[in-house]
Amino acid sequence: MALTDAWSLFLAGGLAIGYVSLLINLAFSGWATRRARPIGADAPLVSVLVPARDEVHNIEACIGSLLMQDYPNYEVIALNDDSTDATGAILDRLAQRNARLRVIHNRQPLPPGVNGKSRACQLLAEQARGEWLLFADADTVHRADSIRAGVARALGLNVALFSAIPRQVMGSWGERLFTPAGFALIYNFVSPWRIYLERKPRPFNAAAIGQYLLVRRDAYFASGGHDAIRDQILDDVAMGRLFKQRGQRIALGDGDWVSCRMYRGFREMAAGFSKNAFSILNGSLVMSAVFIIACVALFLLPLAALIASAVVSTMNWPAVAAVVLTAANLALVNRRIGQPLWVALLYPLQIIVGIGVLLNSIRWRYTGRARWKGRTLTGAALR
Repeated sequence: MALTDAWSLFLAGGLAIGYVSLLINLAFSGWATRRARPIGADAPLVSVLVPARDEVHNIEACIGSLLMQDYPNYEVIALNDDSTDATGAILDRLAQRNARLRVIHNRQPLPPGVNGKSRACQLLAEQARGEWLLFADADTVHRADSIRAGVARALGLNVALFSAIPRQVMGSWGERLFTPAGFALIYNFVSPWRIYLERKPRPFNAAAIGQYLLVRRDAYFASGGHDAIRDQILDDVAMGRLFKQRGQRIALGDGDWVSCRMYRGFREMAAGFSKNAFSILNGSLVMSAVFIIACVALFLLPLAALIASAVVSTMNWPAVAAVVLTAANLALVNRRIGQPLWVALLYPLQIIVGIGVLLNSIRWRYTGRARWKGRTLTGAALR
């Protein structure tokens, strides 16, 4: 057997293990769904908290969906975080129409080294009355049973923090050139079953998705809340780790009752992921180098070997297996996040773009050029 064939066979075996791990993660999500506890008339009060900065394109659909929930006992509080667009005016108009919505306007400048979203979430939590706090991003849209579904799963799993992975809306080719691969990393390497079952806050078993983050009020404030992680750019991941460090159980699961369009177009997508890609790897150049090498070896080299074998009219079956397993894996993930299965065929481009995003994230870190929503991310807020 040629060395390249042996290498392809090795990679195919590794990818097969990854595919089995993905199936286990998806099975856990199904199990968690079946554990959901029915919500009755004694439903706990839930405070839905929406931080919003320059969200003129999203805020009306988000708040509108949250004001039409079938949950019997909830309030909605939105914070206009010093927006430079019409976000605040839209929120005020919606609040005049619906007494359930309360709007807070924050005009205070952001202190250096502080994550703006964490500050906004802390301000919202301090105004909330609920036994449970649901932090929802302003670019999410919620089905009528969104609150009910989240609370039912949190109670059924007996956790202090439940985070849902929303369906992802992508309106352009540019968004599809990395976003699905980013969620594939979550489903493959940030295992929901491990997050739930393992109690120690190891790097890959303590995570959350900030788009839909439901926490028990007492556990939130006992842990220090967002104020305790105000210097973390990955506030959702940091919150998951914070809860585990305080001995609380957390869970991450599918959430088809909420959808999210994270970015609009390639430029915004690249900037959004560049903001935190390096932080996901703990700001480590060594981990980043290992990650890039692994991506090339696992996903790009087998495809190159397959193309090379086809050119000389032979068939490298281990390479075929590696490519098929990768495409099948990503197809399952795309199905879960609400994307067409054929988007999985874009994975070579997604890997290349992902590597470019990581390199740009590193460049931003060391040149101090990282910006988001008109704010420069400096100092501790980049870690």
